[in-house]
Amino acid sequence: MELEFSIAQTNYSLSIQKKNEHYQIRIGDQIVAVSADQITPNCLLLTDEAGAQRIYLAVAKNKTYIHFNGRSIVVDRPEQKEKTSFQTDDHPAGADHGIYAPMPGKILKLMVQENQHVEAKQNLVIVEAMKMEHSVRAPRKGIVKKINFKEGDLVDTGQEILELDFVAEVPDKTE
Repeated sequence: MELEFSIAQTNYSLSIQKKNEHYQIRIGDQIVAVSADQITPNCLLLTDEAGAQRIYLAVAKNKTYIHFNGRSIVVDRPEQKEKTSFQTDDHPAGADHGIYAPMPGKILKLMVQENQHVEAKQNLVIVEAMKMEHSVRAPRKGIVKKINFKEGDLVDTGQEILELDFVAEVPDKTE
C-alpha cells in the first residue's frame, strides 16, 4: 500500500508491505519492521526493535482517528479525497485548533480552564474509553480558548473537546 501525507507542511510518502509475520514500513528513506497484534477491535499492539506500543483506532464518517502516546492523528480516508491527508500535533502558531476525542468515551477529568496558558505536551483532559484512561495532551504551547464539555459528559469520536490557540515560540536572543 502506498500513501502520501503531509505533517507540518512537509510531504511524506509511506509504503507498507507484508513480509511473513511482520510489516515493512518505509517513510522516505527510513525502513521499520513491525508486528501488529489486534488486542480489541479498536486497539493494536505494534512491536518493533524499540519495544511495544498500543495504538487506538476509531473510525467516524470519512476519518480515521489514531491515538498513541498522548498524541492524536486524524486521517482522511482515501475514498473521500485524491490523496490521504494527515493532520497531526504540528500546527502553525496563531492557528485555532480543536482537541478532539480520540474515541467514544466519558470526560473523566478536565485538567485546564478557559484562558489558561498551556505548555507543549501538558495534559489537558482524561477520557475514559474501553475501561482505560486516555490522557490527551497539548500538541504545542497555547491558550485554552473554549471548553465544550464538562466532567462526566459523554463524547463521540472526533468531537471537539476544547479549542486551543497556538502561540509562537519566541527564541531567546542573548547577546
